[in-house]
Amino acid sequence: KHVLKCLDNCPVEVICCFFNRSWHFIDIYCRGFTRKAVEWAICKQKSHCTVSQSAIMSIEAVLY
Repeated sequence: KHVLKCLDNCPVEVICCFFNRSWHFIDIYCRGFTRKAVEWAICKQKSHCTVSQSAIMSIEAVLY
């Protein structure tokens, strides 16, 4: 009950932003990157809907 009330009071844009950011972290973690690499990629690509392939390749070049 309380959760639904809180969610009703939260703007949809905020909820969407939270889920999009969470999805970015999940996507990069599933590719096997470290926390620091994930944070760098998210920061670099924050204006995009997804993390670009070029950012992934940059991380791979540094890590491997």
